Amino acid sequence: MNKSLIYIILVGLGLVIAYIILGDFLTNEMKKDTKNPYAFDLREFDHVDANMIKYKETKRIKLNTSDPKAIDYHEGLLALTFKNKLQVIDTSGRELFSKTISTQSTAIHISNSKLIYLGCKDHIKVFDLRGIEIKSWAPIDTNAYITSIAMKEDQLFVANAGKPEIIRYSQNGEIEMRFDGTRQELSEFGFIVPSPYFDIKIDPDEQIWIANTGLQNIQNYTSEGKLRAYWGNSGYNLEDFTGCCNPAHFTILTDGSYVTCEKGLVRIKVYKPSGELDAVVAAPKDFDKNSEPLGLASDELDNIYALDITRNMIRKFERFME
Repeated sequence: MNKSLIYIILVGLGLVIAYIILGDFLTNEMKKDTKNPYAFDLREFDHVDANMIKYKETKRIKLNTSDPKAIDYHEGLLALTFKNKLQVIDTSGRELFSKTISTQSTAIHISNSKLIYLGCKDHIKVFDLRGIEIKSWAPIDTNAYITSIAMKEDQLFVANAGKPEIIRYSQNGEIEMRFDGTRQELSEFGFIVPSPYFDIKIDPDEQIWIANTGLQNIQNYTSEGKLRAYWGNSGYNLEDFTGCCNPAHFTILTDGSYVTCEKGLVRIKVYKPSGELDAVVAAPKDFDKNSEPLGLASDELDNIYALDITRNMIRKFERFME
């Protein structure tokens, strides 16, 4: 055989063998380490000092419909919205009514006048406590995404994460004003909402509080959209709010304390009216891995009702005597 041909064949075989060895090496290396080296592991922050946990779980109500979205409480009643369903139950779990909704529902509020205001992504529907639809308000716009509803006297405040903005309605469904937080010296960035978590609540003194999740704080506004105060810090200490957009949900107790739930590192905490951390309701270990953040409501005795979307249940927490 020609020496040149033999040389060419040997070189070719060598290249093939080298290719196989290199490919096998790279494949094994990929198998050994498929983890993102830049991923931030929150597990080291899972631990919570037992002395900070001042609540116990006292009840679970398993829901008979999947895909729950939001919860609200008023005078012994829990109003729930699912993807395409509205339901009202009492705190024992007994159903008053359930109703199929033709449009996607995303938020809910029961008013003092016993009306249910249902956020249906881009508009509001109004129901009575028999489940009868009273009125459907005009859509906001095609990009709207209603995430929370709160009422102050005869004004309805709606958090629209699609903008993001707060819309103030009259009781008749007329838009009276809108504000996005950018007209304030201390809130020059406005509402920053990286994900569809944008909560609004009214405290016992009829003050408006809004979770500006992109800034990891809770802000106080007047009915005219003027920033008055804010509290909250971004960080990984227990008293801080973690991640890109927290607190995902919050509610306010009768003394003005705040109950918050975070996404990512899921935990429920209580802060004093001044914004100082007071207690932990539930630690990350109390939730499933990759749990969705829990919707929150509270009653006249400051019991906390957490909507566990991942487990499809309502979990009641009560403070124990220290």
